[in-house]
Amino acid sequence: MLPEGEGRRPAQLQQADYEKALFFPCKAAELVNDYGKGWSLKYRAMSQYHMAVAYRLLGHLGSAMDCCEESMKIALQHGDRPLQALCLLCFADIHRSRGDLETAFPRYDSAMSIMTEIGNRLGQVQVLLGVAKCWVARKALDKALDVIERAQDLAEEVGSKVRPDSVSWVWSQEPKLSQLKLHCLSESICRSKGLQRELRAHVVRFHECVEETELYCGLCGESIGERNNRLQALPCSHIFHLRCLQNNGTRNCPNCRRSSMKPGFV
Repeated sequence: MLPEGEGRRPAQLQQADYEKALFFPCKAAELVNDYGKGWSLKYRAMSQYHMAVAYRLLGHLGSAMDCCEESMKIALQHGDRPLQALCLLCFADIHRSRGDLETAFPRYDSAMSIMTEIGNRLGQVQVLLGVAKCWVARKALDKALDVIERAQDLAEEVGSKVRPDSVSWVWSQEPKLSQLKLHCLSESICRSKGLQRELRAHVVRFHECVEETELYCGLCGESIGERNNRLQALPCSHIFHLRCLQNNGTRNCPNCRRSSMKPGFV
């Protein structure tokens, strides 16, 4: 028998609130505009990039392309290689979302070249994830699994070198979150190919990653992602169900007890 819940894709991570994700870079862009030309173009470029990512996830591909082009223009003017790599990755994701795989592949290649040059291994994982999704769209599942295996090796290597006490909680979880996405995609492919043993391994590892990243609400104890509930991230980076925070009535984070909740924050 397969582990419980294996009749569907495990923990779909439905916590994604793309409308809320779009709000923050839009607010950042508004602040940059309010401060005028003297404000650093770096902040404008980054806010445009994050808006592009959120717009793509919302399916507003035209707006995503406009924002990404604006960000890339600034990145090219200032020789910002890390941002150029992110923009190329976003361009590739946009073309993949449009079904234009012929254009997506070379964008992923260019992004990977710069990510490798600057040593951004987490960025390389994200590029490989996008490439794997392209191969899935082309029904080339064996090629997709090969790419995913490379990405998993990279993500595990990065995760093993992260010291949680030396970085923020959110950043320290990035390798595990990447592994969650990779195991979820692998599970879908293995199910399509009828690879039961591999399917079991990916589902088990997926749930292990969920535990390791503490993807559950610290108030009600329910797994985050099992249902499409609204979430709230506190300034200390801990995440809870919005309804749980509203019903809790405390001004401190239930996890770390920091006084990080301002009046009206939720």
